[in-house]
Amino acid sequence: MRAANLSLNDGAAGSRRRGLMQRLGMRGILELGGIYAALILVLFETLYPLLWVLFGSLKTKQEMLSNVWGPPSSLVLQNYADAWRIAGMGSRIVNSIFVTGSALIILVAVATPCAYAVARLRFPGRGLVVAVAVAAMLVPPQVMAIPLFLVARDLGLINSRLGIAFIYAATSLPLSVFILRSFFITLPADLEDAARIDGASRLEILIHIMLPLVRPGVALILIFGFIEIWNDFFLAFLLLRDPLVQTIPLGLVSFFQQYDSLWTLYFAALTITTLPVIVVFVAMQRQFIAGLTAGAVKG
Repeated sequence: MRAANLSLNDGAAGSRRRGLMQRLGMRGILELGGIYAALILVLFETLYPLLWVLFGSLKTKQEMLSNVWGPPSSLVLQNYADAWRIAGMGSRIVNSIFVTGSALIILVAVATPCAYAVARLRFPGRGLVVAVAVAAMLVPPQVMAIPLFLVARDLGLINSRLGIAFIYAATSLPLSVFILRSFFITLPADLEDAARIDGASRLEILIHIMLPLVRPGVALILIFGFIEIWNDFFLAFLLLRDPLVQTIPLGLVSFFQQYDSLWTLYFAALTITTLPVIVVFVAMQRQFIAGLTAGAVKG
């Protein structure tokens, strides 16, 4: 009986495939094959560099020279312990976690009420605020390097982990406000009207009613902000000169400059650095996809 059911299922699947091919026709099949080929090429181009770094981190120095592109013949986990010790990654990871976490907290705390005000309140100059936010997204940090350094120096923010966290939050603010604004705009005004009738203040409406409804947008700016801040080299190089407060990207560059021949250890350090980004993305991928699709629908 089971074999009969399996043969029936196989036959039905074959019929569906033949029906699909007939509907598509030869041109449709070629187009579909081209799409799949392009996707496979993009996937290979994206994943193989990461796999190459992972493979290199698990090889001996001799195998790295004799087998550059292939997987390791044996796993050399000692590379990770040596990279952790030689590159001083423990303190730099702590610094990166503190800076990134502080910057994201500041970013959400500031961007949320700003986006709510721009989206829901009527005040003179609201369009100008949006225009300035859009214009600020087009200015790279390198253009502001000198004035940013002078301001940070005058405020005593050089070699300050909390100081650079404020600066990271400020540089990420325009995009975050723009993203959250698109979510707040689509929420019905009836929610606010009902809450005001019940005696809720603007702050209570924002925290208890509006904010839970824009969680995909908050997740979106958190993921974007985490990736940008965790991997940033330029601002960290500009403002963090003391090795005791330096973050992971600065540690990697310093490690490579001192031990440029130890490729296996450098790849191990890169793998350790990349792992938190992968973990955060995997943990929040549903919220990330929900934020992207909601933003696409809501404009």
